Amino acid sequence: MEYCVKHGPVFSVLEFNFNEAELVEAQPDSMLAMTPGIQLTAKMGRRGAGSAWWSGIKGMLGGESLFTAEFRAKRDSQFLSLAPAANGDIFEIKLKDAGGFYLTRGSYLANIGTCSMQIKYGGIKGMMSNTGLFLLHVAGEGTVFCQSYGAVINKTLSENEHFVVDNRYVVAFSDTIRYQLVKATSSMKDAFLSGEGLVNRFTGPGILIYQTRAKQTVGLVSRMFELAR
Repeated sequence: MEYCVKHGPVFSVLEFNFNEAELVEAQPDSMLAMTPGIQLTAKMGRRGAGSAWWSGIKGMLGGESLFTAEFRAKRDSQFLSLAPAANGDIFEIKLKDAGGFYLTRGSYLANIGTCSMQIKYGGIKGMMSNTGLFLLHVAGEGTVFCQSYGAVINKTLSENEHFVVDNRYVVAFSDTIRYQLVKATSSMKDAFLSGEGLVNRFTGPGILIYQTRAKQTVGLVSRMFELAR
């Protein structure tokens, strides 16, 4: 299977050229174009995530879709193009080399190869930090493709190195990284007037991936309803 990202970093699309029986799993409503020799199937939840029904429900709470779209080639030389919902870059995580990762809400676009995808409970800190009530943990031998808003920045953290990122900009991070929801400043007045409020403090070792743009923030009640979709 061959793949490439084109038209980045703003209007990125992900293109695949694959042969009979090869499979691409993707976020629903992401297909831009494809050849007719591809069979499209909708599955509840994700492969390797346990109960399809329960993994689908948890995925919804984490800001993902209830279903996954599967594109399987019925014959050789098939083409598939995926387009993310946001205007931003697309990047790959080769799990065999990089190890396990946590993806924040809305970051997952597609995957190929053997991938274990488990929905993990992020707790109240996940909901309040806009990473989602549940996080998507990915591991295995395959490759995961993520979508972002704007461009993508990779930050490698050494052992016990700290780094702070505004909550709305976090895309993915190694499962070896610890994160904590903290106030941006010691003063509530400064936190409120600066518009920063709560931020994520990450502690290495591992890789932290964040984006250069973010969705506009909404009120707390609207945020809670949005997170529960």
